[in-house]
Amino acid sequence: MDSSGRASRRAVLGGIGAVVGGLSLAGCLRTTRETGTEPELYTTPAAGEFDAVVDSMWLSDNLDGVDLLDVRDEGAFTDGHIAGARRFPDTALLEVHYEETPDGYEASPGVIATAVADAGITADDDVIVYGEGSNLWETYAIYTLRAIGHDGTVALLDGGYPVWADAGGETETGTPEPTSATYEPELQMDVIATRERVAANVREDGADVQLVDNRTPAEYFGVQRDDGVSRYGHITGAINIEFTQNLVDDGARLRSPADLETLWLEDAGLDPTEETISYCSTAVRGSVGWFVMEQLGWDTVRNYEGSWADWGTLSEADGYYYTTGEGTGTVIDTFA
Repeated sequence: MDSSGRASRRAVLGGIGAVVGGLSLAGCLRTTRETGTEPELYTTPAAGEFDAVVDSMWLSDNLDGVDLLDVRDEGAFTDGHIAGARRFPDTALLEVHYEETPDGYEASPGVIATAVADAGITADDDVIVYGEGSNLWETYAIYTLRAIGHDGTVALLDGGYPVWADAGGETETGTPEPTSATYEPELQMDVIATRERVAANVREDGADVQLVDNRTPAEYFGVQRDDGVSRYGHITGAINIEFTQNLVDDGARLRSPADLETLWLEDAGLDPTEETISYCSTAVRGSVGWFVMEQLGWDTVRNYEGSWADWGTLSEADGYYYTTGEGTGTVIDTFA
């Protein structure tokens, strides 16, 4: 990420002093140069190899060149966040940024764009997304930014806020003063799978694209049944890779690139040159698979926006094929 010519909020805050706009500032990062030791997860294997993953060491050296989006809940954010960060609320991410229409779930990029603009971020800014670790809301935020056409780099802080705080990184408490920017969204269909796209590639006896179900095997088989849908099982032709297999330490960070290659390329046997569609129940868990596949070099990988919350309400009579029953399909359980 190139920070030349960029005046960041963090640089401004650092020059003002100990208290800014009601926020309390604390901490000065204890780098390996100063202490001779590294906090756990201060550096991570994924950050060393993946383009869209950074660790706390990288962030400490590049803090002035990026904008920060915190996806934790409001209480956690108020209690402490990386200095200069803005909160990216999950209500905007999941609850209001798309709506159910007769043709499936329709994304509303303006909702996400407004939330990002309210954080003072423009489409050209380089953004680091962080949370409590490296899963779910973090990758979903990255996916939604990519989906609305963010031009700057969007990357994940592997290890999240706990590592930064444990390392003595500069933090704040409270709520930042309101700010705003101009953000014009433009949907990027190269990362979004619509109901129509999935249906066009699924047959009664299989699929013409690679499909990955990121839910639990019980959901995949249709044994675990959630409210809101009338069908239980998986999209015909999909394999199952539960999203948790991409993570270690209860979601604190991504698995090593070598382990992820074993999971996705060797054991699952997926081909990065072939289009792949990731899904789950609401596209949140599916975003983890989407993100990992992107980092592994997939040519085309999309996240099904409606996921099973959509597909599970449809009918095979209309060509929306599904498979159900324990033992059906293929479950990849390398790190289960």
